[in-house]
Amino acid sequence: MRQIAAETPAPELQIRWRAFELDPRPREPTAQSYAERLAAKYQRSLEQAQEMIDTMTQAISDVGGHADFSKVIAANTFEAHRLIQWAGDKDRAGETSNAQHRVTDAFMRGYLGHGVNLGNDEDLLNVVESVGLERSEAKELLDSDRFADTVRADEQTAEQHGIRGVPFFVIGDYGLSGAQPTATLIEAIRNSGAGPLATDHRA
Repeated sequence: MRQIAAETPAPELQIRWRAFELDPRPREPTAQSYAERLAAKYQRSLEQAQEMIDTMTQAISDVGGHADFSKVIAANTFEAHRLIQWAGDKDRAGETSNAQHRVTDAFMRGYLGHGVNLGNDEDLLNVVESVGLERSEAKELLDSDRFADTVRADEQTAEQHGIRGVPFFVIGDYGLSGAQPTATLIEAIRNSGAGPLATDHRA
């Protein structure tokens, strides 16, 4: 997303992260490995699940990221999505700049590489604070139900449009499903024919 923002003139591009939960069920602590959970979910062998993990790990590394799936903690992400929408609201109000992307990026990096539990309020608050947002304000949010309706509305919209997985990009009037090369996204943005372009990214 950084490269896309850098290569597309800022006045023409607005990136907004929308909420999507792959599995909205409550989660309990589990001793299962990520490979075991993946194998059970997609009815694959452990070897096939590990191949999927290796592919994801390499793809993340190819774009400069880091993933250690042995540290990934299964968690319900609803509260994280509320914080992401809160950060976006602060951006649109002019209180912050690029806070929504910074928070989302930090959540993803923490979840994939550093054992951050996205279902734990203290972990969420630590991440929010690490990107320069007010911990006390974020805690007040978590103690309320603010942006819960926003998250549910995003998820309902995704269901209505048949979106079943992430990432999913909405660029102007077009949708792109699955991980896409940066060049593909930039080309789609340039060819969209939209005015000030709103690019929605579901995560």
